[in-house]
Amino acid sequence: MSASPDSKPEILVEDLPNKVFVGNLPFKTSDEQLKEFFASVGEVVEARVIMRGKRSLGYGFVAFASEASVGQAVAAKDKMEMEGRPINVESARPMSEEALKLRGENPAARRRRRRRAATRDAQEDDESPATGASGSAAPSAPAPVEKPAAEPVPAEEAADGKAAGARRPRQRRFQKKPEAEGAPSDTVVYVGNLPFATTDDELSQLFAEFSVSTSHVVVNKKTGRSK
Repeated sequence: MSASPDSKPEILVEDLPNKVFVGNLPFKTSDEQLKEFFASVGEVVEARVIMRGKRSLGYGFVAFASEASVGQAVAAKDKMEMEGRPINVESARPMSEEALKLRGENPAARRRRRRRAATRDAQEDDESPATGASGSAAPSAPAPVEKPAAEPVPAEEAADGKAAGARRPRQRRFQKKPEAEGAPSDTVVYVGNLPFATTDDELSQLFAEFSVSTSHVVVNKKTGRSK
């Protein structure tokens, strides 16, 4: 099906020369309003607000008939308010050949191409030898020196805790005083498991049938209670 004689190819303002980039546009701005806003600077060839579906992205491009109008538009319109919003006007650089090529690709194909390029770069980095400051291949890292195996520790030394690095048993902070060794007494007896309330007199009465010289219940000096 051929195009009708009256139909014209769509003009892409991004491809035109002598254009400015206009940012921070009000979202309700139309192409015609953008063209009228810059008409006082010079002859406007094309003005286009960039859209995503039916919603404005807030920026656009304006192409002029002459290169001189580009500088005049930046000087006269940059930071000027448009419907209460200060717009940004900058000279637009022409799109590179790579950018023009990418614009014709669909998003899925663009992502696949980028992944392939990233994979290819990673493979080239892995295959290329590392170079030093002089440009020559950097020397490879020296092989790790294997340490001689430690000699086995005799079982007798390990048991006594004398071997280097052997963990010694933890000692108590307060060691128990060794009991004095000697012959058992013929006149003193030890009585344990007494009630805490037992007094010296009660202890003497407990042994009244024997000839008791003295009796003493050991108590805690701080609490006064029997131990």
